[in-house]
Amino acid sequence: MTSGKTHSSSSSSQSGRGNWRQQARLFSGLVLFAFCVSHFLNHALGIWSVAAMRAGEAIHHFIWGELPGQIVLVTAAVTHVGLALWRTTRRRTLRLPLWETLQLILGLYIPWTLIPHAIATVGLDNAFDLPTDYSDTLALLWPDNAFAQSVLLLVVWTHAMIGLHFWLRLKAWYRPYLPLLSAGAVAFPLLSLWGWISGARQLAASGNSKPAVENWHLDWVYTLADQARAVIFGLFFLSLAVVLVRMAIRQFGKTITIEYPGNLVVRTAPGSSLLEISRENGIAHAAVCGGRARCSTCRVKILAGAEKLEAPGQAEATVLKQIGADNSVRLACQIRPTDDLQVHPLIPVRAAERGSQAHQDAYYWGVERPVVIMFVDIRDFTGLTEKTLSFDVVYLLNRYLDLVSDEIRKQDGYVDKFIGDGIMAIFGMETDLREGARQALRASREIAKAVNVLNSERGNNLREPLRIGIGLHAGPVILGRIGAAGGSGERSSITALGDVVNTASRLEAENKTHGSLLTLSAAVLKAAEVRLPDCETREIVLRGKTVPLQIYSLTDLDREPVPV
Repeated sequence: MTSGKTHSSSSSSQSGRGNWRQQARLFSGLVLFAFCVSHFLNHALGIWSVAAMRAGEAIHHFIWGELPGQIVLVTAAVTHVGLALWRTTRRRTLRLPLWETLQLILGLYIPWTLIPHAIATVGLDNAFDLPTDYSDTLALLWPDNAFAQSVLLLVVWTHAMIGLHFWLRLKAWYRPYLPLLSAGAVAFPLLSLWGWISGARQLAASGNSKPAVENWHLDWVYTLADQARAVIFGLFFLSLAVVLVRMAIRQFGKTITIEYPGNLVVRTAPGSSLLEISRENGIAHAAVCGGRARCSTCRVKILAGAEKLEAPGQAEATVLKQIGADNSVRLACQIRPTDDLQVHPLIPVRAAERGSQAHQDAYYWGVERPVVIMFVDIRDFTGLTEKTLSFDVVYLLNRYLDLVSDEIRKQDGYVDKFIGDGIMAIFGMETDLREGARQALRASREIAKAVNVLNSERGNNLREPLRIGIGLHAGPVILGRIGAAGGSGERSSITALGDVVNTASRLEAENKTHGSLLTLSAAVLKAAEVRLPDCETREIVLRGKTVPLQIYSLTDLDREPVPV
């Protein structure tokens, strides 16, 4: 099927631009990353020669060494560190996801090691008019400080890669290029290490490696470095103390209750975000962007207590508008309950460990999500069994179910269950609704081809070819693990519940009335942003319904849908 135009408001992967602090932290981080790329690329030139490093240094110095570049770089560094400290003071808990903990530790290691290096390369020039070119810097680092400098390079790069990944993974274009980008992310620092070490060894071998720096210069560097370290880490421990004091006060202050699905009630002090409350109490809660209001994966439906919450800020309102959320939906990372609250998380946590307790699995509670439901069934299967040997029927049925389920999975569909000779499948569990609808349409076409292949294999076993009917309908369902609370602790498979499932089943049955292969609702085509040219449409009223449903019935699937 054709891909069509880009959808601008996918559910979980769309991000808001965030507030000004988030934007400033992101922009300052990108400036620092640009400096690192330029600096490390300059290192890599040492693979060729020290002369190449000096030539590259001239370009690097033109960008970052003059006053305008220095102002931009220093401003970015102060902004990035300052906002990181401010964000730390805003925390109500020290329980962090692994990737945030790793980034924090790396972020603390960087200034401790980098400050002396920065003062030696920039401070000596400004304070004593003692320029330190690449030769002087390499001579100071090799060989005594080579290991520490190499570790610093890798730490800086890893810290940057973590930040970039958790920003870019919200972009639609990022995932297809992830393998290529990952390879580059590994190769680049290795080339930089190779380059600076090779350059230092070349310089040492030439005998021209004595720097113009005296011991009293180094004493000045380390004295100033200790003072800068004291300021930065003093501010960090001060922000950490703020968090600890806040946590201590909360232990003896007012408490509120947060009720999650499954009668899971948590008592906590007000002030933390709902996402932090979930993490504090070991409740798995999706948050792709790390709680920065750049995605909607932490969104919850407020079942009680919404009127006591503050109105959404600009960043939250932007995200909620993008996903078309109603007033009962909020972002868990942005709301800070001050009174009792009843909530229902809307996005499953894919990373919940298989051996964890049931309440840590969002599917155990039930997750509301717009998807496409497919039903596939063999026409006149009862008549077929009456005319065919029983063992042949078993073989044929298994062959048919294997082929159809394979085609469903190839299009990233989820086989919900087998119902005799029928199959129920779900599309859009791991994507937005538009892609899920397109996957379902592609799967329908491939299923029809697979059945034709099966008919060509039937030989004399069947007097008549197999005929199937497919029904598709799109809309919100509840995805859950029914029977997941068994004593064995094993998880059952995920199933879909709701009116959309019943409607899809009835649309599949409509194929019998109209002699068609595929019957689908207009909701599927609207979600996929495609149309079916020269296809007759009609309205039907399903049993038990009062509102007509617009449907399309196709006798063949040779033609692809056309993007609208």
